[in-house]
Amino acid sequence: MTSPLALLLDFDGTLVPTAPTPDAAIVSDELRTLVAAALERLDGRLAIISGRSLEQLDALWGRALWPVTVAASHGLELRHDGHRRAPPPAGVFPRLARATDAHFGAAQGVVLELKNYGLGIHYRLAPRLRLAVKAWAEDCAAAHDLAIQEGEMVFELRLPGADKGDAVHAIMALAPFRGAAPLYIGDDFTDIAAITAARALGGRGLAVGRRIAAHADGMLESPEAVLEGLRALAAGAPSAFFT
Repeated sequence: MTSPLALLLDFDGTLVPTAPTPDAAIVSDELRTLVAAALERLDGRLAIISGRSLEQLDALWGRALWPVTVAASHGLELRHDGHRRAPPPAGVFPRLARATDAHFGAAQGVVLELKNYGLGIHYRLAPRLRLAVKAWAEDCAAAHDLAIQEGEMVFELRLPGADKGDAVHAIMALAPFRGAAPLYIGDDFTDIAAITAARALGGRGLAVGRRIAAHADGMLESPEAVLEGLRALAAGAPSAFFT
């Protein structure tokens, strides 16, 4: 008997295009509707796994996200059936945000994304500063015993001890995910661990775009292709990559 599908989705670069700055991302009404419909079709076996904080995701999605299982902050936060589990906020990140802002200055084009459990240092608006941002992140990580997560034009300082692969394992141990075959879809380096975890649990992973395609079982061209698959799933005729 074929195991039922559990759909695990990254957010930035997968459900929405990667925006120039973190607060420029837009969750459309159609996306909210499609996720709700897919959640119903899958009997609750749909989750979003993101490096963003839960607070950030709720601000973008509103109440539409409440019924969805969400692993945020690379798995440090998990909300399921209305219950959230997470460690206490870490006070080091506001201090590092102030120090980073003073080091680079707003005029340099470095954009900071402060989270309860991390600090994203984005250089999309100043790609010439990649090596300087990398060196600064490495110095901060060494000084404060933090992990560094590299993403698309961002270095994120975060608490060690969890990644998106851990989030996949945690979610798949919950009802109604338990016993299903996970399909993880993501676009960035942070998603490789999640794809590996999905495979270990009898599922597979798809890349959005070419960045991590070599680590996946297939590739979708863009977030629009993911939405097209959700449209088909919501209509009861799932695309081939969902089967």
